[in-house]
Amino acid sequence: MKLVGFISLLVLGMYVLSDWLYVNVLPHRYIFDNQEVMDMVNTSLERNPGGNATEIMIDLGAALKQRYGKYINELDFDNWVFNNAGGAMGSMFVLHASISEYLIFFGSAVGTEGHTGVHYADDYYMMLTGKEVCHTAGKMEPEVYLPGSSHHLVRGQVKQYGMPPGSWALELAQGWIPAMLPFGFLDTFTSTLDVATLWKTVRISAFNMGRNMLWGKI
Repeated sequence: MKLVGFISLLVLGMYVLSDWLYVNVLPHRYIFDNQEVMDMVNTSLERNPGGNATEIMIDLGAALKQRYGKYINELDFDNWVFNNAGGAMGSMFVLHASISEYLIFFGSAVGTEGHTGVHYADDYYMMLTGKEVCHTAGKMEPEVYLPGSSHHLVRGQVKQYGMPPGSWALELAQGWIPAMLPFGFLDTFTSTLDVATLWKTVRISAFNMGRNMLWGKI
């Protein structure tokens, strides 16, 4: 019983410390401002009124690279990876990954639907093409997010979400990013068995987080 009590106090202490750091330290380590990034999204959409996802991503990726320099990976269509999480499947390109933030292009050419997961981070889902629909338990009508709008999933909040074919977004997460990784990895062991994609995702995440830490960006 003493061991159980000790472990319980240790877990509680770790949570209190993590929460204090989340509120008081992490925001000062962010390099992205969600409103500024959203403004960049809308500027790219204005420059590409045809709604071509590839052209929008090339334009927006270049703008982000110019604004944030070495902290943004240059867009490369050969280094996309699949992501299975919460029953949803899509593909993503990692523009930035660090301990406190990630910025990715995510979506699906054929559509997807699933659980958002519950995360120790605020997530901003900025639509580029198509749309995202979300369902909160107890509400009979969906939330609908179209190109140029942003869906803010607050830390700890959970929803069902769906995207029809051809829907793509720029996703910014800010918080304890390592705590989000199990959600993105577990489907490999419970469903897909796609170890090759898991290895590629781990390698990309570890490389980017490690490099940014060396640059002083947590």
